Amino acid sequence: MADIEAATAPPQAPAARRAAAAGALRGLLSLAADAVVNGSLAALWWSNAANAAAVAVRWACGEGSGAAEATRQFAMASCGAMGVLVLGAVAILLCRFRSRMAEARDVPQIGGGGGGKSPAAQPRRHQSAGARGCQDGLYGPVPIPIVVLLFVAVAVGLLMQDIAPAKGSREERVGSMLVDAGIFLHSVVVCFFVFPGFVIRVKAAMK
Repeated sequence: MADIEAATAPPQAPAARRAAAAGALRGLLSLAADAVVNGSLAALWWSNAANAAAVAVRWACGEGSGAAEATRQFAMASCGAMGVLVLGAVAILLCRFRSRMAEARDVPQIGGGGGGKSPAAQPRRHQSAGARGCQDGLYGPVPIPIVVLLFVAVAVGLLMQDIAPAKGSREERVGSMLVDAGIFLHSVVVCFFVFPGFVIRVKAAMK
């Protein structure tokens, strides 16, 4: 009997090693995916903070100052990094969502007549929860009219700058003030009012 067990042990060892290696690889990939998503969240906050700081420094130090130019360049770099990381995070979250949907389809549904609940009841509850999440919107507790007003202010400011007769004219200065105020207020709203709830929703989607 001992000889038979010894003879059958070697084929099982490589399979166990392969399973352990696959599990370790899945763990590393999961950690990397979490790092990308967390990095995108950090970049989202940091880029908005950098935009607000760039506007504030330009107001304090003047348009052509070295500090204003440095903060402007930093804000542009932060926005670029945020764009790359957010694209990766969206791809990861979509893959996880599709994987969960596939797992949910594989789970056998027990139901039928009698007093039991129908199998379609649970998907409807998930859809209603998703609908509530969509109603909350990207900006969470911030009223949509305020967000729209900020975007309209930026758009009007850009238009006034475009149609201004000359740089430094009254139209150009008013347009620049509208653009700066819209960007600054939007960045502050995102950093301190939108971001905490957005992080909670993303973390819930990652579980």
